[in-house]
Amino acid sequence: MKKWEGKILIVVFGLLMMSAAQAVWADLEWINGGIPKSTPDKTGSNVVKDAPGEDSHSSTSGNQDIVVSHLTTCTKIVNQYPVDSVNYFYLNKNNQICYFAYFLLKPSSRIHTATVEFYSPSNLRIAKYDQEFRVGFVDRLLTLQNETYQWFLVNMTVGMDHLHAEFGQTGLPKDIGLYTVHLIVDGQLVGITFFYVKPEETKAPPPIATVGPAMNMKSGNALPMSTPLSTGPIQRNIQ
Repeated sequence: MKKWEGKILIVVFGLLMMSAAQAVWADLEWINGGIPKSTPDKTGSNVVKDAPGEDSHSSTSGNQDIVVSHLTTCTKIVNQYPVDSVNYFYLNKNNQICYFAYFLLKPSSRIHTATVEFYSPSNLRIAKYDQEFRVGFVDRLLTLQNETYQWFLVNMTVGMDHLHAEFGQTGLPKDIGLYTVHLIVDGQLVGITFFYVKPEETKAPPPIATVGPAMNMKSGNALPMSTPLSTGPIQRNIQ
């Protein structure tokens, strides 16, 4: 009888050890997010995954469907459109630098924000302008190649001889060199353009005259003529 009692105790002890091992494996699964080696496979319903909650997932604020369709610097904007496209500006000639950009987004009713930043050759920000767009889902629609977008326009002016505070300008582009302009839409960098500031415009030399002066109509003086070889009448030889 004692012999059987010993066997029963051994079996009970073995079952207790297996239960303890399974509890340890479960703890390891909760810590590591998976099934440890040398452990029996379990169904997905019994495994506790080490995954973040739904409210802690990472999200991007940028819109992945942004398309920049036109972006340039110019000397002047008339009727909300650039009169030219220039990326060379001279301290002795120009007094302002204008920026113009069109960009497209998939239709939505959310509020969009466009930010334009000017940087000097030493990477110092001299202007930052924010523009907010509040549009409806069916506003500013444009269909291009069977795709429908909403179009948006942003423009600003930076003075070369005075500040434009309404566009967030804090410095003058007096340094010679390459400047960059960043376009950021809904927190996403979508376009970069650049321009040069030079000290003075190189003037072409004046053309060299290749003909004599014209007749002075007021004085009646004509161009000087060479002296004729003979002062006699012109005779014709008739045979």
